Amino acid sequence: MRPHFTLAGIPVYVRASFFVVTVMLGATKGATPQSIALWVAIVFVSVLAHEFGHAFMGRAFGLQPTVQLVGMGGLTSWEGGRNVGPGRSLLISLAGPAVGISIGGGALLLGALRHSASPLAAEAAWDVVWVNLGWGLLNLVPMMPLDGGNAMRAVLGLIKLGDAELLARGVSIAVGLGVGVFALSAGALWPVLLIAMYTMQNIKGIRDRLATRGDEALLADLQTRYPAWLASGDGASMLRAASHARAAAKTARLQAFATEVSAMGQALEGDPRSGLATLGAMPEGYVAGPSVLVFVLEAAGEYAAARKIVEGLLASGQDPALRAELSRLEALERQQAAHRNALDA
Repeated sequence: MRPHFTLAGIPVYVRASFFVVTVMLGATKGATPQSIALWVAIVFVSVLAHEFGHAFMGRAFGLQPTVQLVGMGGLTSWEGGRNVGPGRSLLISLAGPAVGISIGGGALLLGALRHSASPLAAEAAWDVVWVNLGWGLLNLVPMMPLDGGNAMRAVLGLIKLGDAELLARGVSIAVGLGVGVFALSAGALWPVLLIAMYTMQNIKGIRDRLATRGDEALLADLQTRYPAWLASGDGASMLRAASHARAAAKTARLQAFATEVSAMGQALEGDPRSGLATLGAMPEGYVAGPSVLVFVLEAAGEYAAARKIVEGLLASGQDPALRAELSRLEALERQQAAHRNALDA
C-alpha cells in the first residue's frame, strides 16, 4: 500500500480510525462543529509532530522510519526493526514527547491561554497546550507501550538488571493497575479502558518474551553448530537438530531458520528434492536465504534456477565474488544441456 503522503522523505499513512477517534474525543467536550474541526486539525498536526520526533531521531541513527496515524494516536515503525541498542532506543523514545512538551510548553510560556481574541481562539489555545504538553507528559508514564514505558525498558537494558523486556512489562502492569484504580475512583472511564488494553498487551508481551527466550537459546545453538556441519557435510546432524528445533519452536524466526537447516541437511544427505519441498513450507512472512536456495537447487540439478538467483544478487550489488559461482553454474548448465542433447540424439 502506498503512503498517503511523504514528508521530509518519511512515508506517512493515515488510517480512518484516527479521525473517528479524534472526532469522538472532540465531541466529548460538548464542542461546536467549528471547534471540533479545529480540534481535529490540532491533534493531527500535534501527533504528526510527535511521531516525527521519533522518526528524525531514529533516522539520525541510520534507521528507516515509517509513520502511521491510527485510532489511538500515532506509531513510528522501522524497516528491518529497531536494533540500535538501549542508549539510542532511549533517545528515540524520548524524542517524541520532547517535541510535544516543547510545543505545548512554549505556547504556555508565550501566554497562549491569556491572550485569546475569541472563545474559539481560547479553546484552540487550550487544545494546543493540552494535546502537546498534557499528552506529552502523560506519555512519559512508565507503562508500555507508552513512550515512558519504552524509555524505562531502555534504561533497564542500560543498567543490566536482568531481562529488560520482562522487567519493563512487569512494572507496566503494576503501574497500570495503580493508575487504573485511581482513574476508576475518579469516574474517568476512558483512561480505564486504555489502561485495560495496555495491561492485556503487556501480559501477552510477557508470554511472548518467555517463549522467545527459549527459542533464542535453540536458535543460538543451531547458528553456532551450523558452520561446522556444513563444512563437514554432516547432513544427518543437521536433520536431527533441525527436527528438534522445529518441533519445539514457538516463534516464526526459529521455525524459519530450522527449516533452512533441515533443507540443507536433506540436500547433503542426497535428497535435495525433499529439501526444496521443505523450503516451500517456510513460515508466513519468511523466505529462504539466497545461499540456501542456490545450494539446494544446485544439489537438485536445477542449475538454471540457481543461476537466476545468483544473477539477481549480482545485479543488486552483492559480493562480486559471486561471479565465480555464476560461472560455475553456467558451466554446469551447459554440461546438463549437452547431456540431454546426447540422450535425445
